[in-house]
Amino acid sequence: MDIFNITEKPGIDQSIEKYEYHSYEPITGTDLNRPGEIRLNIETQDLFTHPSKSYLVFDGKSVKNADDAEYANADVITLTNNAMMHLFNNITYQLSGQEIESLFLPGQATTMLELLKFPDDFQKSTGLNHLWFNNSGATTHLQNYARFGVRQRYIIQTPDPNGTFSFSVPLKHTFGFCDDYEKVVCGFKHQVTHVRKGCNDAIFRNNAPDAGKVVLSKLSWYMPHVLPNDQEKLALYKTIESKSSLPVGYRMIQCDSISVP
Repeated sequence: MDIFNITEKPGIDQSIEKYEYHSYEPITGTDLNRPGEIRLNIETQDLFTHPSKSYLVFDGKSVKNADDAEYANADVITLTNNAMMHLFNNITYQLSGQEIESLFLPGQATTMLELLKFPDDFQKSTGLNHLWFNNSGATTHLQNYARFGVRQRYIIQTPDPNGTFSFSVPLKHTFGFCDDYEKVVCGFKHQVTHVRKGCNDAIFRNNAPDAGKVVLSKLSWYMPHVLPNDQEKLALYKTIESKSSLPVGYRMIQCDSISVP
């Protein structure tokens, strides 16, 4: 067993010279808050990128629907668990125009998957970074306040001004490709397309507060750029120039809905 190999020398991995994140935003003029497509593009093809470690940042505000006014601390309203995914009908990942994965109903799909994947204490550590603090089985907001109240205080009461937020959602929580395929990608253009819908599924409230909406002010995609050392770079370019067929295995996430009569 390795635990008895007391003469083993520690290894030093110097295959990566630089690993840094670069941000990409939608085309200038894109409306983040009307139904339609929001496209995030990475056009440069001679990069070594690492999609499995990329993530999306959603900046915005939860406000009243009628006049964009802020909610008061006591208003019984907040965003739902996993609300950022509930703002979209579909999210698609393409490499150089080839569809890799297309997920319909991303709010429902990712919520079901993450309820199975995440331990219960995840929401008490880093889960709130991407608005993961799930509800209890209670049916009213008062019975559910131990969970609902955390999100209400985090989104409505704590920020200045009330209702502002910034959430980071790893792409591997949306696409099986990013969750399963952990290698670098080179020679491709990347595109992630979000199809925006209304806000009803992203808002949780009782009847007292005015109806609300989620206004996104910014959507950014942070992608790692990887610079390999000369030895690794030479090996990678040889593989690319030989036009070898590479195995790329991953589990594609799909979600279907059925209308119940």
